[in-house]
Amino acid sequence: MIAQHDIAQGMLESYLERMQDLQCSDIAVNASATTAVLIFRALGVISAEEDADFTEQLRSLHERRRAGELGSPTHEW
Repeated sequence: MIAQHDIAQGMLESYLERMQDLQCSDIAVNASATTAVLIFRALGVISAEEDADFTEQLRSLHERRRAGELGSPTHEW
């Protein structure tokens, strides 16, 4: 189970990185990350606390990106 947890954490961290990448669609990253969290929680790979922490980080980055705080997108989706 530790290996699965490590993989899940790595995936979730990469979603946070992609949310900051202006060449990636924020909508697609958000949808994919949310789906991953639901799956990891359902399988018991991450805790409720980790879920809440990641979800808040993702929401904050998404809002900052939408507000233009992370720069201007290189293209429109």
